Amino acid sequence: MTLSQSDISAALDPDALINQAIEISGLRSFGDMGFIEPMKVLLDSIPLHITLHQEGLESIQADVVRCLVNRLRFQQDLSAHPEILQEQVNDPIIVLGLGRSGTTKMQKILSAPDSVQKMAFWRLWNPAPFPDAIPGQPDPRIAQAGSANLVATDNSAVHAAHHMEEQEVDEDWLLGMFTFDDWIWNQMVFSPSYLDWVMARPSAAPFAYMKSLVQYLQWQDGGRKDRPWVMKGVGYIAHMESLLANFPKATILHTHRDPLQTIPSWAKFVSAMWTLRSAPVDKHEIGREVMRYWGMAMDRYLASRDKLGLDRCIVDARYADVRENPMSIVERVYERAGRKITEPAYQSMAAWHSNNEQHRFGKHEYSLEEFGLSEAMINERFGDYIRRFIQR
Repeated sequence: MTLSQSDISAALDPDALINQAIEISGLRSFGDMGFIEPMKVLLDSIPLHITLHQEGLESIQADVVRCLVNRLRFQQDLSAHPEILQEQVNDPIIVLGLGRSGTTKMQKILSAPDSVQKMAFWRLWNPAPFPDAIPGQPDPRIAQAGSANLVATDNSAVHAAHHMEEQEVDEDWLLGMFTFDDWIWNQMVFSPSYLDWVMARPSAAPFAYMKSLVQYLQWQDGGRKDRPWVMKGVGYIAHMESLLANFPKATILHTHRDPLQTIPSWAKFVSAMWTLRSAPVDKHEIGREVMRYWGMAMDRYLASRDKLGLDRCIVDARYADVRENPMSIVERVYERAGRKITEPAYQSMAAWHSNNEQHRFGKHEYSLEEFGLSEAMINERFGDYIRRFIQR
């Protein structure tokens, strides 16, 4: 069953969703209310571009309320424990690159040792602890994350492209959802006008909030204990200045894969993601939109890399090495970060590589033609990036 724009707009009324979050949490203080405007822009834009089905509408409502409830609970903890914002998280290892370039594999390899802090999906999905959690018992956030549509979906195309499990590490770009001010939302639901609006805004405040959530997660886990974070966000390439303003001692791993593969692969992925919530979007329109936002992101990345002199903190890695020789990449990352790899850590990372074959959740098949794209289009739009980083 599909829904009318008026039905969707009524169901996505910001005040009603805020009141629902207040009722669920029993809390009223959000602290900084800067998220209200981007949330309203997001909710207003959704009916303009897609035809939601009932399940999809309920999923979006649930995502918005989940984010609001977490903001309320975080604010309560922050008011009681202002020392949360003193947690030192300035020196993570951050994996980034065009989507579908091997970033997930490198994040999981680098997250394998116990000597680092990991971005488990269940913590990203609900950064704030539930009030009914019982010490010594399994955290109830784990079970709720396991029922999230990104994890529980039976959509094979989603799993083949990016399999998610509640206790596995995942993309901390998901923390951007809690700001309502990040283009991660456009990967969840097709909304080009929201993307344009949010990409035209300064990203300093959203990244500062995301950093505070990382500090919150570290505080919950007993503090730093000499464990650097391993983070990953493909969308970070569009916001390098804000990213490094908040994580100034970060070591960046940029995985490089030819856009002739990454662009249609990502188009296939978001096509599957968007149909979790709406009627299918025209595939040629998907191709144009994927080209547009990754082109925009890459332009920003190349400009920021040169402007900020980021070669000092970036390790560049070829996709061929990600697949065949990732431990050589790990060694370069640790060397650039000034950290020693212990033998147990090395063995943990090497074991992850050995025990996790590509395509174990199905083969992710795609083509340029399926999305109305051509080799000439890719080469023209991403020419600067290809000439600089891609060896053909």
